[in-house]
Amino acid sequence: MTSLREKDRVVLTCIGNGKDDVQKITAVTTLENHHVTYAFEKLEEQGLIHVEKPDGMVERVIDGQKRVFQAPKQAELTENGQERLKQDEEDLDQYENLTHRELVEKVHQVEEQVESLEARLNTFQKQVQRRLD
Repeated sequence: MTSLREKDRVVLTCIGNGKDDVQKITAVTTLENHHVTYAFEKLEEQGLIHVEKPDGMVERVIDGQKRVFQAPKQAELTENGQERLKQDEEDLDQYENLTHRELVEKVHQVEEQVESLEARLNTFQKQVQRRLD
């Protein structure tokens, strides 16, 4: 399973919750139009959504004012997208069911892994630097 950026995850969740076009997603998130459009492209490339650009105009109330604009791109989850959302929820559920102590232990394990990776990265960087010098 391909890793998703946080922005992509947010967009995928919005689509799953019925916010199916760029304008609706920007209205309920802090994402800008171009971020959502880019996420649409990435998610479609991964087969998680199907995107269409309807013809015509739409009329909506935005910030208390009636606006008319070109219909924004709309997205629909594919079966893979629905499975991905379900998997993400299950991944989160595994942490929700842990006790406070188990969560603290998990955080300590992750911190140790990060420290180990940082040490290995520093060693690698030094080896590369020596070869370059």
